[in-house]
Amino acid sequence: MPEDVSWPRWLMGALALVLATVALPMTAAEAVRAAAGRAAPRPAAICAAAWLGWLRGDLWAACAMAEAARPGADDPARRRAFRDAAERALASAPYQPRLWLSLAEGDERDPQTATPFNAVLKMAHYTAPADDVDGAAERLALALSAAGPADEELDELARSDVRALIGHDRLGPLTAVYARLGDGGRRFIERAVAATRPELLQRLGAPG
Repeated sequence: MPEDVSWPRWLMGALALVLATVALPMTAAEAVRAAAGRAAPRPAAICAAAWLGWLRGDLWAACAMAEAARPGADDPARRRAFRDAAERALASAPYQPRLWLSLAEGDERDPQTATPFNAVLKMAHYTAPADDVDGAAERLALALSAAGPADEELDELARSDVRALIGHDRLGPLTAVYARLGDGGRRFIERAVAATRPELLQRLGAPG
């Protein structure tokens, strides 16, 4: 009586499917990187690579950032495409502070997604490296310019960004944020600076 060989065939088929799931997005990603040496890949090509490798959070992140950078990114359809890609990326690869920050920026502009703004901006803080001074000014500006509900935890994170900018001698970016904020945001920064390095208030442009 011949042996049942259906299970090895099933196993080989499953293995082939797994390999294809890994190999196809890797190939697509390599194609995107190669194209980048000649010209910036189009968002459609980047997002096609993400669909090929639908489990790859890094590819979805690239798709989201490409959508955010497209002309007409404030169009509702563009915002929806960005948010869909960003949510797919963060679902499988949540430690992406730049993407969380971009998502918070979109939430600030879009009244349909204003509710999760505070939580999303907090994630931009929580997933950032401890020495991420480059993102501090952008997070600070976003936290102090958005008209979201009061949130003491978010305020403390903003104060930590002020301290980080001062501690790393990045007064220029801090001054630039201060200059473009309204009175409430400026007073917040003045209090944070006064609690840390009060002698810097004059350099900030704040009243003595």
